[in-house]
Amino acid sequence: MGSPEPLLIRNARILDSADLVDVHLEGGHVAAIGGVPAGRGKTIDARGGLLTPAFVEPHFHIDKALTFPGLPPATGKGPVEAAVERTRQAKTRFTSEDLRARARQAIELAVGHGVGTLRAHVDVDPINGLRALEVIAELREGCRDLIDIQLVAFPQESIVRDRTALRLLGDALASGADVLGGAPDVEEPRDRARHVELLVELARERDVDLDVHCDYSYDPAQRDLLFLAEKTIEAGLTGRVRAGHCCALDAYDDDVAAEVIAAVLAAGIDICVCPMGNLLLVGDGSPLLGRGVARLKTLLSHGVTVAAGSDNVHDMWFPFGRLDPAEVAMVTAIAARLWTDQAARQAFDMVTVNAAHYVGAPSTGVRVGSVADLVLFSAGNLQDVLRNAPGRRTTIKRGRVVGGSESRVWTV
Repeated sequence: MGSPEPLLIRNARILDSADLVDVHLEGGHVAAIGGVPAGRGKTIDARGGLLTPAFVEPHFHIDKALTFPGLPPATGKGPVEAAVERTRQAKTRFTSEDLRARARQAIELAVGHGVGTLRAHVDVDPINGLRALEVIAELREGCRDLIDIQLVAFPQESIVRDRTALRLLGDALASGADVLGGAPDVEEPRDRARHVELLVELARERDVDLDVHCDYSYDPAQRDLLFLAEKTIEAGLTGRVRAGHCCALDAYDDDVAAEVIAAVLAAGIDICVCPMGNLLLVGDGSPLLGRGVARLKTLLSHGVTVAAGSDNVHDMWFPFGRLDPAEVAMVTAIAARLWTDQAARQAFDMVTVNAAHYVGAPSTGVRVGSVADLVLFSAGNLQDVLRNAPGRRTTIKRGRVVGGSESRVWTV
């Protein structure tokens, strides 16, 4: 697809400004803000709506999306064990056609909600080999004009007990995966450290970034994030490692948490919380407070970059969700008790600029020269955006309108 025609957005509100401005997009970038004369190309009247950077979805399991209707019955096991078992059973029935249809629907949801970049974790293991990765990689190419998709080779099964799985990760990196994934929690407790070591060795050998599901139970004895940070520094991968979930931070004593956060800062690790699906059951079955926000306020106050992700949508891990980062930001704000105007902005940053930093995507806000990956809301303020007030969203990718969504007040 060629270069988009110029686009003029009139009467828009941008963050950190009370004035309405005109924003001119040309050549896939923001060409001018304010005092823009009418000219060639298309014009959109924002009517006071908020114009923001596009959403970035930093943590999403695209191959599992929308599998909930066909899942086998849940067992009487705990929620995590049951989800793992249902995942294995479901994956034995995956076909290329099924994967392609569900992933395409997920991409359409993302684009409609204003996502410009999506990091997709895709299972790479002996159950399905590279099938899912190959299908999603094909979709990635076909959707480049709508959305940028990064593929993470994710080992849902053990790489310590089964070295076939480890070899498949290497094959995945040679076959289209952009990032190496990991999940030490899938191992026996004695093998979790070795899982991290193998991942770090492979990331260094292949010169790729590493994105690890880390400490996603509330067990205060888990120290995988601390070990990951130490190994990141030893391997010379500072700034190239990311960690998702990190729920155990909520369960640490303050002194232990301080030690872990210091190590995370030293290693340049960004954190991605996934509050939508992290209400795990513990002990007597009562939910532990925190919802997986991993001492969010403490991390932010120490200068750690924190993103927020959807994780799962309508699958064996989470039966709800709409792949809407505004919804994720709202749930994050609720879980972390981010009530003030400043806190609302922090929550929004976690699904825009912070998430962009997490995945290494450009996001400089709505500024002259920035890439024109934007969302135009009919809502005029962040509170209305986060509470999903009725109205429109218009998704702009590299200066071209590529989708959107609309909600209305229900009437009779």
